[in-house]
Amino acid sequence: MPPSTELKIDADIVSLKGCSVFDENGTAVPLESLWEKQTAIFVFLRHFACDACRKHAVEVWENRKRYEECGAKIHFIGNGSANFMTDFKEKYGLQSASFFTDPSLKTFRAAGFKKGFWIDPGAMHSRSEFLYKALRFTARQENADFGNVWQLGGVLVVKPGGLATYQFISMKMGHFPPSNDIPTVSGKTTSEKTD
Repeated sequence: MPPSTELKIDADIVSLKGCSVFDENGTAVPLESLWEKQTAIFVFLRHFACDACRKHAVEVWENRKRYEECGAKIHFIGNGSANFMTDFKEKYGLQSASFFTDPSLKTFRAAGFKKGFWIDPGAMHSRSEFLYKALRFTARQENADFGNVWQLGGVLVVKPGGLATYQFISMKMGHFPPSNDIPTVSGKTTSEKTD
């Protein structure tokens, strides 16, 4: 389903301007600096152990040329530790991609993305299977480095000046826009929340 047009973007750009994300070296990078000079396509990942997020990241990255030709840059944002971000990049051939993490989830909240115990597992699992796996995953201390299993992601496009022109809010696991549906240069504001 193509994005609906002229819908309200749920991202709080003022709050996002005050957010920082961390690169692979643990250096804080102001989020606003990523859209100052060119359109930024932010792809928010649930966590670095999410199979659906891995597939989506690879699909978007394989289509990067069409975004770069329009002057945009893709930035992936997860919420696990930097060492898992590095492993994620290497394992899936994304070494030259721009990756950041925000374990505080502050950018996820400001961007309008959902989190919660009752998130829809989508077609990947039954609800009871997902809850069992999520609770088991959360209980294992070493998994905390992958990121927050209850967080959902999405896509947010921000142009220089802080104009958010596109938002896709994932409503369940594996719910992402097709990579060729992400606009980069249109002045029209669009948002999509449903599948």
